[in-house]
Amino acid sequence: MSHTNPGGETLLVLVCHAPMASALHAIACHGFGVTLCAVRVIDVPSSATPESVEAEIESQWADSGRPPEVLILTDLLGATPSNGVTQWLARVPQSRAGITGVSLPMLLRALGHRDEPARVLAARLRATALDTTTLLPEC
Repeated sequence: MSHTNPGGETLLVLVCHAPMASALHAIACHGFGVTLCAVRVIDVPSSATPESVEAEIESQWADSGRPPEVLILTDLLGATPSNGVTQWLARVPQSRAGITGVSLPMLLRALGHRDEPARVLAARLRATALDTTTLLPEC
């Protein structure tokens, strides 16, 4: 069964405690050898509130042309970034999704599957989270 996104590509938004979002984006850009315009970056300062995070997501989404499919990757469940993400997602949940525990492997996998709808992509990332971690052999 195909999970292609008929509306185009899913917008990816990194919403993390500063400077994690920028750092993940910079590393991904380095790996691809280009600046990745497909990812919006929001570094959340310690002074932020969930409402200010929600407003920044709304602004970034508007600046991106209000795409119908949006996947937000955030760092820590229950913290200010994820609380702001949750508030924003609640307004139009049908074509928006979010996932916590963002990592570089998760971001790279998301970039490779942006043709999928946001909710399908979020499920893919969650289902394959164990694939992106490995116990290293002990010395």
